Amino acid sequence: MSMQHLENELRRTGDPRKQAFADVIAGIHKSLGSDIPLPSVATPEKQLEIKRFSQEQREALEKQGFVSYGLTGQSIKALRDSGHKFWSDWHKSLPDFEALGSMHSEVAINPSKLFLPKSNNKTLAQQEEMVSKFSEELGKKVKGVKAIIGQAPDYVELAFAHLDATKEYLFGAKDNYDYARTKTPTGGSYVASVGRFIAADGLGVGSWDAGYGYGGVHAAPLVVPV
Repeated sequence: MSMQHLENELRRTGDPRKQAFADVIAGIHKSLGSDIPLPSVATPEKQLEIKRFSQEQREALEKQGFVSYGLTGQSIKALRDSGHKFWSDWHKSLPDFEALGSMHSEVAINPSKLFLPKSNNKTLAQQEEMVSKFSEELGKKVKGVKAIIGQAPDYVELAFAHLDATKEYLFGAKDNYDYARTKTPTGGSYVASVGRFIAADGLGVGSWDAGYGYGGVHAAPLVVPV
C-alpha cells in the first residue's frame, strides 16, 4: 500500500481524526515530492508457506526409504480441538506447552526405521550426538538435508499426518508403543516425549528427565531441508 492510497482510504472514512491524519500524510507526501510504498504485511498464505525439499532431494530420500510430510504449525491443542485423540491429559494444565506449534517445513521419516538403533537408555545429549552422526552420514547420500531431534508438536502432527495418509500408527504396535524423545521442555530438566499411539485411545505425550535414559524412549530423527 502506498502513502497516497492510505491517505485516500483515511479520507473516505469521514472520521475527523482519521482525516486529520490524512492531512499529515499529505504534507509528508508533498515535502518528499514522490509517493513511497509502505512496508508490506505478510498475508496468511505467506505465513503458512512451508520449506520444501527439492524434487531431487525427495527422490533421493525415497530411495533411502523415507516418506515426507508437510508440517504446518499445528499445536497439540489445535489438533485435539479438531478431533484428534490423545490418551494423555497432564499437558492440559500447561497451556503454553499445548499452544506450541510445529515447524513450517517438510519433514521426512523412515517408518520402518523410525528409531535409531540402540538410542534408548540414552540421555538427550547422547541422543543428539547420535542424530548428529546420522545426519552427517545421510548428508553424504542426500545433499542439502539434515537430521534433527524435533519439538513435541512436530512429532504429534507427524503421527496424525502419517495415520491419515497410510492408516498406520507411528509409535504403535510395530514400534512396541515406544516414544520419541523431543527437545521441548515441560518443566525443570524434563522434556516431552511422543509415542504409545494406541488405536482405541489415541496418541500419548510423556515427560522424562533429559539427563536420564529410559528403555522406551528413543531418538527418532526428523530429516528437513537445510
